[in-house]
Amino acid sequence: MNQDSIHPTAGLRAQRWVQAALLALAIIGIAACGSGGSGGSSPPPPGANALAATRPAAPDAASKPSFEDAARFVAQATFGARSLDDIEYVRNNGYEAWLWDQFRAPAASHMAYINSQRARERSRDFPLGRYTEEMSYEAMWQQWLNGDDQLRARVAFALLQILVISNVSPELRAESMSSYMDMMNKNAFGNFRQLLEDVTLHPAMGYYLNMIQSEKENTAKGTYPNENYAREILQLFSIGLVKLNQDGSMKLDANGLPEPTYNEAVVKGFARAFTGWSFGNAGTNFYMGENEGDWTQPMKAFPSKHEAGDKQLLDGFVLKGSTSPEASMKTALDQIFAHPNVGPFISRQLIQRLVTSNPSPGYISRVAGVFNDNGSGVRGDLKAVVRAILVDAEARDPSVSASETFGKQREPVIRFANFLRATGAKSKSGINQIHYLDSSDNGLGQSPLLSPTVFNFFSPSYAAPGPIADRGLTSPEFQITTETSVVGSLNFFASLFNSGGYGSGDHRLVMDYTGLRNLAGDANALAEHLNKLFYLGAMTPETRTTLTTAINGIDANNRDARVKAALILTAIAPDFVIQK
Repeated sequence: MNQDSIHPTAGLRAQRWVQAALLALAIIGIAACGSGGSGGSSPPPPGANALAATRPAAPDAASKPSFEDAARFVAQATFGARSLDDIEYVRNNGYEAWLWDQFRAPAASHMAYINSQRARERSRDFPLGRYTEEMSYEAMWQQWLNGDDQLRARVAFALLQILVISNVSPELRAESMSSYMDMMNKNAFGNFRQLLEDVTLHPAMGYYLNMIQSEKENTAKGTYPNENYAREILQLFSIGLVKLNQDGSMKLDANGLPEPTYNEAVVKGFARAFTGWSFGNAGTNFYMGENEGDWTQPMKAFPSKHEAGDKQLLDGFVLKGSTSPEASMKTALDQIFAHPNVGPFISRQLIQRLVTSNPSPGYISRVAGVFNDNGSGVRGDLKAVVRAILVDAEARDPSVSASETFGKQREPVIRFANFLRATGAKSKSGINQIHYLDSSDNGLGQSPLLSPTVFNFFSPSYAAPGPIADRGLTSPEFQITTETSVVGSLNFFASLFNSGGYGSGDHRLVMDYTGLRNLAGDANALAEHLNKLFYLGAMTPETRTTLTTAINGIDANNRDARVKAALILTAIAPDFVIQK
């Protein structure tokens, strides 16, 4: 572990505390990724989720949120506060006004970014330049670090972890990834039915899960419709494996066993319904070489390649006779979207990504209710769903968040973004070099657009063995939290803080320690500032003691070393890593 900036006289106590923190995170699991609250608050009145036509008025002093809750709200809804002003803005204007601003903020364009950067790759073979996968990763981080559309970015990332594509799949084009992210940004506050259709027809998904150029059965050739996308849209993207009640609990049959949502015949039926699609610029050639395909426009239908026979869909419904690729797809997606599982299945995962790993049944039911009807008779309104998640009593009630079983582990990339945003990290070129972070040895074990499988980096149902599993809780992010990854991330953050930046040359993101350095002469003042900026005002007395002891063990004139030591310890502190 690189702790060069921790002075030796601070050393032993800080070292023991770091070792204890490592043990707590990697072995015990802190039991902090749990549910919380009784789930007993009343559902919102009809229309409560509809945005006001005008910006809501600022709350009066008596109803303003506390600093701690405003800080928690910012952590749940963004990639971290840039300064205490971001938190005070929420306090002074209220949650509804902040949401109003965010829902109306223009979306960052990933395609615009990579188009602006392709000239970096000019050569004799590519006189206009070319796209690289690294540009797509940079586009993600440009939005996360610099975009004003923070809520949209956070929700788009959450959706990406449900409707997964990954460049682990060979030959997925950079422009397809950036186009896919623009599609996610567009739909983050749109309707889930439209999102399903846009995902289904996007060539990145078509390529990743083999729907592109899947065609009707040919017994002479021994070929059949590809079942990969059909299986995953059901299992992972919409309804899951078993039937659910609105509160997310499993429906049981007469024998007390979970009821499956579909069987293999249904997968085959959906596979048949999704046949006959190729690249949007395919002309008349269904099998045009993938190098010639347009990876940014929706796929094109080829009726001659579509399965015209009957198709077994959900709950006994059979799509009869000869239908076009467009009609079959529409019917298939409409059937999925209408299924009662979609509300609780999607709502639970969005709550997990933003607020807490184990939302109570009441919390899931309330949000799923908004998914089913936004108050104006609209199903699948993601804007209303996101609002419902963030303003629900279970997300906002301090007595609930104080429970030892409430909260979630902050994802490694969100922690990284949090530090870069809070220290105003900038490069001379305006470009970042954040590309591959998925190593567990010296990285973060997570890198956007590089999940190892379609199952994401972690399962929403993963339960870390020990106290978490024993209590019947889930802890998704702990699936990538091992002894190796915890030490690796500590090394990563120690290197980041000791060097004061990330990357190299003019693209190096340089962190600005000026504000922290000005406070570093007083250990208590520095600790309190970090408490507000990173710990959401909830630093434990034990952490404060460890932090101030480590800071005071370093010469007060060596303010840089004090700041670096404090940041390194913050990066591994359980009360920072766990978002309450």
